[in-house]
Amino acid sequence: MERIIFARAPVRICDVGGWTDTWFCKAGAVFNFCIDLYSYVRVYPQALSPVIDIISENLDISTEIQDFRKIEYDGTLDILKSAIKRLGIKQGLKIFARSDAPPGCGTGTSASIAVAMIGALSVLNGHHYVNHEIAELAHSLETEELKLQSGVQDQYAAAYGGFNYLEIEYPKVRISQISARPELAWQLEQQMVLVYLGSRSSSDMHLKVIDNYEKGERRTVEAFDALQACPKEMVQAIHRCDIERVGEIMGKNWAAQKALHERIATPRIAELERIAREHGALGFKVNGAGGGGSAVILSATGKEYALKRDVVGAGFQILPFKFNFTGLQVWQK
Repeated sequence: MERIIFARAPVRICDVGGWTDTWFCKAGAVFNFCIDLYSYVRVYPQALSPVIDIISENLDISTEIQDFRKIEYDGTLDILKSAIKRLGIKQGLKIFARSDAPPGCGTGTSASIAVAMIGALSVLNGHHYVNHEIAELAHSLETEELKLQSGVQDQYAAAYGGFNYLEIEYPKVRISQISARPELAWQLEQQMVLVYLGSRSSSDMHLKVIDNYEKGERRTVEAFDALQACPKEMVQAIHRCDIERVGEIMGKNWAAQKALHERIATPRIAELERIAREHGALGFKVNGAGGGGSAVILSATGKEYALKRDVVGAGFQILPFKFNFTGLQVWQK
């Protein structure tokens, strides 16, 4: 029977303190929650062929590497190709990848697929990486191999899973996994509603925020100060099992996030926020940079059903989830 290597890694939501894990911020902090929308990689070694085939099942695209010494980045599944190059894979493979999260969801899917790919290929190489090494390597694929701008929170979330508090001196990260009482996790799962807003492109928005921050523009600097304060406050709220306070911190973070750029809160996002407010939601936050992607609503207790009904009625898509506390998982048969 042919050998198959499997790997999966979670994505994260509700990244309180997001934006502060980037190169221009220098020092920041993030709190995030990992969920069971996974990125999957499946690797079939090919003993009789030197060709490496990579297929994205959910995006319905593929690429072929004829010579591992001549890997080219052309915009087609580059993050997966970069892992092959960086880990020095020199044999034929057939690789299948897919993600539960829809494209442009703002939940760190590209980092999640990179972590899963590294996990699978490390088994192929017979080399075991610990979680922080996998996260660092996944980040380097984007910044060093592909020359892209990338924050550092998503890679650690995918590698570790759980509820995470990250202290950041870019690109270095000190991660603390925050233990939550089971009943708090159950209640948050029941009251958190993940809503898909559609794919978003935020490069222009990023550039403007970076420019304002580097110029010391007062509104932007004050927003970043607020963003940096929220993660530590979330740690205290989780330890106290204070769901109302979790919602307040989400709202505080979202207000600071919106202050960074006028396009972070689109009319469609404002409509979703209005629906949440009409149902007495405890908290609201858009995941990632904003401008689209997805949002988390923290419903008031007992009002989840009516909230979800009206969210769907307004044409939004709800993404069901449970929390993930295992991070990267790799196995083979």
